[in-house]
Amino acid sequence: MESKTVHPRSGSKTRMALWLTVAVIPLFVVAIAGKADAIVGFETESRSHWYVDMNRFALSAHTGFKCEDCHGTMIENGRTHPDKSNPDFLKKAATRSFDYNRCQKCHKLSYQRYLEGEHAKVLSKELADAGTADTESKKKNPAPTCGECHSSHYDRSGLSRVDVGKRMIAVCGRCHKNQTAGYLDNIHGKVGVNLHNPTAAFCSDCHGAHTTVSLKNTAAALPVCQRCHPKAEAEFTNFVIHASVTDLPDTDSPKRQSILWIHRIKLAAVAVVALSLIFFFGHSLLWLLRELHEKLRKH
Repeated sequence: MESKTVHPRSGSKTRMALWLTVAVIPLFVVAIAGKADAIVGFETESRSHWYVDMNRFALSAHTGFKCEDCHGTMIENGRTHPDKSNPDFLKKAATRSFDYNRCQKCHKLSYQRYLEGEHAKVLSKELADAGTADTESKKKNPAPTCGECHSSHYDRSGLSRVDVGKRMIAVCGRCHKNQTAGYLDNIHGKVGVNLHNPTAAFCSDCHGAHTTVSLKNTAAALPVCQRCHPKAEAEFTNFVIHASVTDLPDTDSPKRQSILWIHRIKLAAVAVVALSLIFFFGHSLLWLLRELHEKLRKH
């Protein structure tokens, strides 16, 4: 009569391996969900208001400044601020009341670059269109002034390059939500935000901190790419950084086609992974049921 060797530990090891595998699922889900919170901790709302927290101001880069150093005499239209008899000024956004020409007293080069950039052009158009039908929509998304991107009362100095980059993504993302989502899904965003790599490319490395140039054409994009990729040629600029399927251009442009193909391939890859997981965990579940069945049979 043949004797069958039984290894009592083999079953327990198998069950442990299966349960560990099942436990990986929540971790996988958390890792995916955590991607959206990559820049948590950085303020994403407008931070220039009428009321100033002096405790936070004391920690800012401008802590040694007096109010009049930036605000001057604080007399507007013959009224001294604050004018208790006329509180209507509080109804107007603080960033639309301050004269940002004063910033160039200390930040002349930055201000001159701002005047050459896309944000200044949008602001000029906004002022020219004041009082038209477009005014109401622009109140919700006003053209950026210095105060929309910087908080003169709270911004700190001495931040690391990665922290500055993360703050930049949060600030730019207030107006450029789709581009931000595409950037965070791109290798540049993953290396900079997730891996905290100071050599990664952040918003201003490509678009400029104050000139905020558009890189839609090859002539403008190629020199920017060559800063980090010196051997890059014209075809290199076809690489899509902001691959968001939302608000795609209506025209049948090469970028539109590239983004659509990227989206299709991504969906196909997700489907393959999902089907693989379903097969794998389905197989594991059936294996557990079989072991349970064999155990019940012995009894």
